Amino acid sequence: MEDKPTGRKGGIEPDLFCIFKGSPFWIEIQRNHYSEQKMQGKISLYEEFFFSDEWKTLQWQPEDRAAIFPSVILITPVRYAVSSEYIRIIQVASIDELMEKYRSSAKQQRGGRSRVSSSSSNGIKINLT
Repeated sequence: MEDKPTGRKGGIEPDLFCIFKGSPFWIEIQRNHYSEQKMQGKISLYEEFFFSDEWKTLQWQPEDRAAIFPSVILITPVRYAVSSEYIRIIQVASIDELMEKYRSSAKQQRGGRSRVSSSSSNGIKINLT
């Protein structure tokens, strides 16, 4: 079932919500080919929700710091020319590609050195509502 943070049809309807390494994400899985206009329309809905400030009161928001607007991950075999000045959009063809991007950026942040973490709190939390 899709996550409906607005609680109503016609707003944003991501396929999944998760928190990974402390960062929230809404995930849109698009298997069908849509027009650029339709995909930008989806992004516009996320921007409308961003400006509504409703997201600041969602149950998963941290109590000890400022509210965080989730990044939007588009998992689609088609690369869309969508953009937003207000929200972070990540486009990948698969979860494998997403994990590879994450691994690459983590290595760059560590200066290319790899290290093993023994912490078990680094798992992925997925909320299927």
